Amino acid sequence: MAQFFQSTVAFTPDALAVAGQARLAYIRKVYTYFGFGLVAAIAGSLVAMNSGLVFFTAQHGIITFLVYLGAFFWAQASANKPARAVPTMVLFTFISGVILSPLLYMLAHSANPNTGVQLIYNSLFLTALVFGGLTSYVFITKKDFSFLAGTITVGLFVLIGAMLINSFFAHSSSFELGISVIGTLLMAGFILVDTSRILKYANQFPPTSAALSLYLDFLNLFLFILQILMGSRSRD
Repeated sequence: MAQFFQSTVAFTPDALAVAGQARLAYIRKVYTYFGFGLVAAIAGSLVAMNSGLVFFTAQHGIITFLVYLGAFFWAQASANKPARAVPTMVLFTFISGVILSPLLYMLAHSANPNTGVQLIYNSLFLTALVFGGLTSYVFITKKDFSFLAGTITVGLFVLIGAMLINSFFAHSSSFELGISVIGTLLMAGFILVDTSRILKYANQFPPTSAALSLYLDFLNLFLFILQILMGSRSRD
């Protein structure tokens, strides 16, 4: 037993070096795939807005949403299959961009001077700023925010309930603005949690699955920030 322990201790520096390299390789893959997802989503929105697909999406919301869900579950099921993991993830993000296109098209072609392409750009810039800042904070401080997962998950379910109430009963712009603010805070929490998990549990779950989590955090953060800016502009 003593001999085994000594050999293990002697091997530790090399083992740590190999583990460190594997961790860095995993993190690079995650953020590379995350970048692929963002590019695919932008491409999906642009393709839809420059074709009739944007009108089909707007008129057949249930069909496109079912396609969206199917693509998501297919991407998740393919995460452990190297040949399909990246293509299915990119397909899902492309479809999510298509689904987002009616909203972006409406804003870009709105006659309201308080909306427009600049509002989209501002929301995207703020989203990238928040996402980048939170990611950098976790990477620099090495703090583990995994303990927040349960709290923000409960908060997300409460938020979904509030959104349903506002959609069917309240119809209040002030309530909707409050929902967007809380949603932004919750997405910030998910970014902290998911980034912590990527650092702490590297290689313990597929990189495309981790990239999808980050992409959904980014997408929802963008939508909530967009709603906040739209709400504040409408009050001007």
